Amino acid sequence: DTGRNGVGDMRNDCSNWCNIRGAGAGLASAAVQNSSVVSVVDAFFWLKTPGESDGCTSTLPDGSTCARFDSMCSSSDSIGSAPTEPRAPEAGKWFDFQVKQLAANAKLQSVTAPSTASFVVV
Repeated sequence: DTGRNGVGDMRNDCSNWCNIRGAGAGLASAAVQNSSVVSVVDAFFWLKTPGESDGCTSTLPDGSTCARFDSMCSSSDSIGSAPTEPRAPEAGKWFDFQVKQLAANAKLQSVTAPSTASFVVV
């Protein structure tokens, strides 16, 4: 999934996954044709639509309690865990703050061949 990997090292803990602060959209969805990048990569794809919330903060934007709250959505890396940030809506709901962040930090550059034979899973 390249929809949110445009910024490297944006997390304090790599296990944090919910509405990550500082994320940016990565390579746009595209087939890899005649690639010298990695012979096992056929395409890059945004699995989740940028702007869809990964999950809610314990308090929803309207002030009510989120019935489907996951504690990972209150990690130190999650948008909404800082008091000055907006609360996150339920998973799959539009999260305007997040999509603006993903766009502002986007790295949509084209694929280039690595200098070594190392493989990168995205």
